[in-house]
Amino acid sequence: MTTLADVAREAGVSVMSVSNVLRGKPTVSDSIRERVLAAADKLDYRVNIAAKSLRSGRTGVIGLAVPRLEMPFHAQFAAEATSAAEARGVQVMVQQTHSRPETELSLLRGAAASLVDGTILCTVSSDPADLEPASKGHALILFDEQIENTTLDVISCPNHEGSRDAGRHLMSKGCRTIAAVGTSLATVGHSPIPGGGIDHRWAGINAALEDFPGTRLIPVPCAWDSEAARRALSAVLATGPSIDGVFAMTDSMALGALRALADHGLRVPQDVRVIGFDGIAEGAWSTPSLSTVSIGIPQIAHTAVEMLLHRMGTPLDQEPGHRFTPSYTLIERESSR
Repeated sequence: MTTLADVAREAGVSVMSVSNVLRGKPTVSDSIRERVLAAADKLDYRVNIAAKSLRSGRTGVIGLAVPRLEMPFHAQFAAEATSAAEARGVQVMVQQTHSRPETELSLLRGAAASLVDGTILCTVSSDPADLEPASKGHALILFDEQIENTTLDVISCPNHEGSRDAGRHLMSKGCRTIAAVGTSLATVGHSPIPGGGIDHRWAGINAALEDFPGTRLIPVPCAWDSEAARRALSAVLATGPSIDGVFAMTDSMALGALRALADHGLRVPQDVRVIGFDGIAEGAWSTPSLSTVSIGIPQIAHTAVEMLLHRMGTPLDQEPGHRFTPSYTLIERESSR
């Protein structure tokens, strides 16, 4: 079995340096960290989680819980968070919650919580009043669209401002009848869940109307995924008023909207301009390429990991929770040009 001493010899550093890297200590230089991780990989070094936990009280593993890994945003967030954690010498255990409050809470209690040193929880359904007691003794970072008042660390999105600017973008291009796709409670399986940020994003695009009187918004209720958006917008196109713009509350829904418009013989952007929200990688490769409000998924994931590592060493009773809201960039591509 490969030992820390073996990794140290291979990397040309001390055993203490290897230990510091694998424990995610921030004082280690990037060059030493790279050498140690390369040596550990070459020697196929395996950390004995049980022994490590007994010695240090830490497992060297953090939890990441997302609603649905098949959704592009959640998948990209998980990939970026895993990379950020590995750069700090920490492993990630990824789990799906399907937006069920009972599942989210179970990950913070009992056996599930004992496997990790802390958790990043992407929640769209749990009440902070339930999460706060469950987080005692367990470091927790929330990535949540709606929670306003909580003592926990929260990463939120610039929902109102980003949606307002998306609306202004379409309206400045001459769009006067805009379908807002994703404006209701979504249903995944049999569990009703609020589409994250729905109220703020709907309020944001409505705020854009102040600068463009005479513009009409048509709410298009649907679940927050591509197929649901395609079906919902198709129904509007078949029976409703003519539209010249689409604001989709996620990029995944925007991709579904593009399919619906194509199915109905409408050209984008000549007949209908489209913009989404999130900035997922797939949007750059669709045909036409998708305009979006990019919230910087890599930045959010990196920040979530750093906040969690900090909270693991600084309990809430020593330092109150923080809130981080990233900046955003409106990226104009072919779908609204």
